[in-house]
Amino acid sequence: MKQLVVEKNNPDPILWDTPIPQPGPGEVLIKNHYSVVSSGTEMSTIESANVSIGEKLQDETYITKGLALMKKEGLAAVWNAVFPKNILPTKLGYSSCGEVMEVGEGVNNFHVGDLVASNGSHAEYVLVSENLCARIPNDTNLKESAFTVLGSIALHGLRLSETTLGSKIVVIGLGVIGQLVCRLAEAQGSEVIGIDPDKNRRTQENFYESVDGLDLNNVDSVIITAASSSNEPIDIATKIARNKAKIVVVGDIPLNISRNEFYYKELELVVSKSYGPGRYDKQYEKLGNDYPIEYVRWTENRNFEAFLRLLSTKHISLSDLVSEEVDFNESPFIYEKFEEEEKPLCILLRYDIKSEPKIEFEAHEIEPDPNVGKVKVGIIGAGNFASTTILPILKELKKEVQILGIASSGGQSAEALTKNFKIKNKYQSDSEIFEADEIDAVFVLTQHHNHADLVVEAVNNGKAVYVEKPLAISKDSITKIEEAMYNAENPKIFVGFNRRFSEASKFIKSELIDSPANSMIFRFSVPKLEKDHWTNLEELGGGRVVGEAIHAIDLSSYFFDSLPQSISSNSPINRETGEALDNQVFINVNYANGSHASIQFFSETNQSLAKERLEIHGSGNSFILEDFQLLRYLMGSTDKGKTFKKGKGHKESISSFLSYVKGEIPNPYTWLELKTVAVAGIYAQKYMNSGKQHGIFS
Repeated sequence: MKQLVVEKNNPDPILWDTPIPQPGPGEVLIKNHYSVVSSGTEMSTIESANVSIGEKLQDETYITKGLALMKKEGLAAVWNAVFPKNILPTKLGYSSCGEVMEVGEGVNNFHVGDLVASNGSHAEYVLVSENLCARIPNDTNLKESAFTVLGSIALHGLRLSETTLGSKIVVIGLGVIGQLVCRLAEAQGSEVIGIDPDKNRRTQENFYESVDGLDLNNVDSVIITAASSSNEPIDIATKIARNKAKIVVVGDIPLNISRNEFYYKELELVVSKSYGPGRYDKQYEKLGNDYPIEYVRWTENRNFEAFLRLLSTKHISLSDLVSEEVDFNESPFIYEKFEEEEKPLCILLRYDIKSEPKIEFEAHEIEPDPNVGKVKVGIIGAGNFASTTILPILKELKKEVQILGIASSGGQSAEALTKNFKIKNKYQSDSEIFEADEIDAVFVLTQHHNHADLVVEAVNNGKAVYVEKPLAISKDSITKIEEAMYNAENPKIFVGFNRRFSEASKFIKSELIDSPANSMIFRFSVPKLEKDHWTNLEELGGGRVVGEAIHAIDLSSYFFDSLPQSISSNSPINRETGEALDNQVFINVNYANGSHASIQFFSETNQSLAKERLEIHGSGNSFILEDFQLLRYLMGSTDKGKTFKKGKGHKESISSFLSYVKGEIPNPYTWLELKTVAVAGIYAQKYMNSGKQHGIFS
């Protein structure tokens, strides 16, 4: 992997090739997606690395540090500091975000595939302790998340000012940290004035070149985020602060204070230590020992989480702070820009992320066309599921839909269904259905191996498509669908995950709005199929996990309002033959918001058991559902039962699809949701018994 470093006595940063580190106990390995260049700190690091021994021996600061070190550890320690035997380069950067690739022993709060912000350096992979990273909430801008550690420095400084709604705050120094302090202070309802001599940093009406001429009565706190060798920032702060005000120093400045000014005004001076409580404490950062929240409310990790919540709720926005986005491979050359007359405010480094087009289904305000009548559909596939489930429902929904034709590789079955359901046309091929002008939507009810190809053909021909699960049985097929969507004007794809549309699921979901669940157990008890049944054959069905158990992955996403991040699957093994019993599978899914689903897909149970049993727990409540009909739910001290008669949601699912096609409702799914669930199912099938969690977004 590549790591951005600065070597001793070399003024130019370089990319260092080094092995990918392995996480130890309490550590998390992260693949970086973005990192933010903190110009002040990093330029100081580069400058410090290039201070010669002669300069160190003449510098008063180094002499003071050397005397303190000699007193504490002896002359040998000073000698080793001045003339180090192993001259390792210094890492640059400390604010980044990326994806968890592996966790060490004892790490319970993060899973493979989690998107996290951390104090990782500028490197393709970083190793951080558990307390130095935080999970990124859903729908949070990933680029903005890379600012989390810088934001936590600003947030800790603001907390130390003890200001609140209506307070008057002056921020001296409008670099990245200063800009963040201003935005955080404004978000808490304070009156903010920013001071910086650089006109390029004065991006708001309340930012000024100096304090001259400003109304600065009753300044409750001055927060200094400037980096300067001058004593001017502390002098200005002392001058403008009201009596008993607080001065918080976040930046690197001299602290030659006027005793008389501090004495007569009774000013309070606080120097902010980085991200907050826990910083530089090995017990906290290395060993993962947290501070009790009742004694230390805002640790550095809880500051990370608070800042990310502000980003996720859009209380602050940071995209305009980025002057330039640079590929990580070009990073050694960016520091020259900070020495130019017009310096960039902030540079964001972008790592090697597979570029995927941003695709969403149409999300405009719904305005149904009153002239749209019945949806005219074509059916592809004439198997048992089509004849016993889908076609009877479409017949029942005859006021909403008209079946114009059917096509099937088995001509005889298509002929039989045409007669039984009085279908107008029997098409000779799939292509005829896709090319038929009179058809609005297509139902894909074939064997699993050609689902993806038929979806692509539907999208290419401008047809809405209802595809029975799974969407695809390989990741390459999902990529093909995505490419077709990218080139289509208004793709409409709907997957038959009917369980989420059932009356029982809707009821449980309504109860979870105020009391979210975080755990789910889903047990299937299904009939055993022969080894050579098409569902079990990889080439045709992809396996029963990807074809059937995937229902539970989607339902978990629906109940948790979150996407799968990582997945693992295991099955019992026959010790005599070494054969894995892949119809007896245990699946564990970790979700982006920290929720977890345990899915058990069993075909060797007593068939008198409920075919599907679901348990959902969280917030002190529990729901136990059998076959989507019998529900027991325990909420607080109540213990109730409820019966549902409408089944597993097939009719409701199809009705929703028809409403979507007519423009009456938006697509109940996002593309990211369909894609992520599909990949999770594929990985659960493909990596069974691999012994590890597999990140969905790897």
